[in-house]
Amino acid sequence: MLSSLVAALCLIPTLCPADDAAKKDSSVPLKLREVEGISEYVLPNDVKVLLFPDESKEVVTVNMTVFVGSRHEGYGEAGMAHLLEHMLFKGTPTHPEVPKVLQDRGARFNGTTWMDRTNYYETLPASEDNLEFALNLEADRLLNSNIKGEDLESEMTVVRNEFERGENSPMRVLMQRIESAAFDWHNYGKSTIGNRSDIERVPVVKLRQFYRKYYRPDNVMVI
Repeated sequence: MLSSLVAALCLIPTLCPADDAAKKDSSVPLKLREVEGISEYVLPNDVKVLLFPDESKEVVTVNMTVFVGSRHEGYGEAGMAHLLEHMLFKGTPTHPEVPKVLQDRGARFNGTTWMDRTNYYETLPASEDNLEFALNLEADRLLNSNIKGEDLESEMTVVRNEFERGENSPMRVLMQRIESAAFDWHNYGKSTIGNRSDIERVPVVKLRQFYRKYYRPDNVMVI
């Protein structure tokens, strides 16, 4: 399993820079620790990995967590991390239809955004092929996602509807006001989904810059 993991995550050349390869043995992940059957590794490209094998399960789950969330957003960027989460399902040159290829393999999948992280996960029938596929997919969209203006326009309706559902939920409104009072002058006090004005006016160029800034091998953990 570990060999498949390393091979898949390093399949894309840009995920394993030449200068790092010269410093480290690119075939050997560094094991950091093991606690309660969960092993932590770091790969030569600085991707962090948690392995939690459970042979009693008939499925395999891959979860890519990117360490970026609403607290990393600057002025005029409210909701950008969440919007980018949606855009990563719009495909890459290699995987132009991400939802379809996952559905074709019988996967359950989703993504979520919070203050400190964004994660993408899929659960598939357990097999070496499905594990390698899922790891390849996450490695691909980590660096090669299509962030297109036309996709941003179409996805804006989905995000806007999600925003309005939150505005119509008394519990969500209450929790947001509590967080705003508790974390005054800090992004923890702002809504992860963002402000309507920022969401509707985000330039696709700025979204691409946000993507390039935070979606890097040294800023992710694969579980």
